[in-house]
Amino acid sequence: MSEEFSYVTGQASLPAHIHLPQFSGIFSTQETARSVAADDFGHYVHRLPLAVLQPGSFDDIVRVVQFARQHGLKIAPRGQSHSTHGQAQVEGGIIIDTASLNTIHALHTDRVDVEAGVLWSTLLRTTLEQGLTPPVLPDYLDLSIGGTLAVGGIGGTSYRYGAIVDNVLELQVVTGEGKLETCSPNHQPELFAAVLAGLGQCGILVKATLRLIPAKNDARVFHLFYSDLAALIHDDKTLIRDGRFDYVQGYVLPTPRGEWSYVLEVVSFYTPPADQLDNARLLGGLNFMAGTEQIEERSYFNFSKRVVAQAAVLKEKRVWHHPHPWLDMFVPASEVEHYVSAALTDISPSDFGLLPVLLSALNASCFRSPLLRLPTEETVFAFDILRTVTPNPEVVAKAVAHNRQLFERNRALGGTHYPISTIDLSHTDWERHFGLVWEQFLHAKQRFDPDNVLTPGQGIFPI
Repeated sequence: MSEEFSYVTGQASLPAHIHLPQFSGIFSTQETARSVAADDFGHYVHRLPLAVLQPGSFDDIVRVVQFARQHGLKIAPRGQSHSTHGQAQVEGGIIIDTASLNTIHALHTDRVDVEAGVLWSTLLRTTLEQGLTPPVLPDYLDLSIGGTLAVGGIGGTSYRYGAIVDNVLELQVVTGEGKLETCSPNHQPELFAAVLAGLGQCGILVKATLRLIPAKNDARVFHLFYSDLAALIHDDKTLIRDGRFDYVQGYVLPTPRGEWSYVLEVVSFYTPPADQLDNARLLGGLNFMAGTEQIEERSYFNFSKRVVAQAAVLKEKRVWHHPHPWLDMFVPASEVEHYVSAALTDISPSDFGLLPVLLSALNASCFRSPLLRLPTEETVFAFDILRTVTPNPEVVAKAVAHNRQLFERNRALGGTHYPISTIDLSHTDWERHFGLVWEQFLHAKQRFDPDNVLTPGQGIFPI
């Protein structure tokens, strides 16, 4: 962006006597920009900011945080805003739209430096040109790097490599004090740990160094169909223990008959002719319904971006902008069959929408970032109810109330939640969620955001 100072003119929201700092990017008080920032993928919570900053540099973010701190304003960074409950919104404050931070910097044989607003799809295209890939990718590649790292990042390879935040080597962050800092496991480790999966509470992530591994060219994709939930859970646990597939994801899908069907999507990545796959060996000993399996060959990139294509279909059907009161849980493996069965009984498949329920086993020991909270058992399941509902306030409110019930049931079993969910949570709920690391998180908040300027939408710390 140009270094020339500029504002977008429009309806003023800030008092006229306040002297704004100069920005190399765009500081907008226009109603259109503010309205866009008062929405997210849930299309349920709407908080109207005073202004939106599209930063032209990291210094712009330093200046706006210092300005907000001086004038008692709140700030929230906004990537692709794919959370569902106002997490990246702020009433009467300033939104930082990180989409303008879209530069991929140095690409090495084992790492890449990338700004927060870059999309995973853009990054993957770039790394694959050098035969490299991040170890873990989100299933939906049109998310921003910064937004994903703020919540954690889970994908079908997470059972082996942990969360996306577990594959970060270094960060550049603007703290709530308005300071640009560099941090890593060995340099300012408290800040590093507080930002990864830290929900934007202690710093605004502006640049990250991500680990890379060699990429394979192709993907052999198996869809395995099961007669019941117990068989799927059994095989899912088997596959994350023996590691025979690179990617493992479970689905519970509504059928045209108004019932649930159970599917494992498992994938082997390979580069022919050096890699030779044996289907019989890969599928040996599994309990899917023999003869119903579906096998297809795709390129690694096309498989990785498949959900982007599915999203295009939802946009075509005009349901992308319907409310999405999603619920994302981590459930202890010892309780998962009973818990999921009961949850599915509460939901009518015919009313569910076009997106699936996700159910995937994870090895908890692969997850190392302290703020991404998992149950204490070694095997846990990510359980995601990806509801799409009609834009009727009563229907949405009913789904949100049901989410709260399922959240409490899971918590009583020792489960946790993934914080993109549509759940009404109190400060006490958050304190229980963080558990043993709450005091550590609170200390980091007090140190790096002493005036409680950053990201109020989560409701973690009292305003």
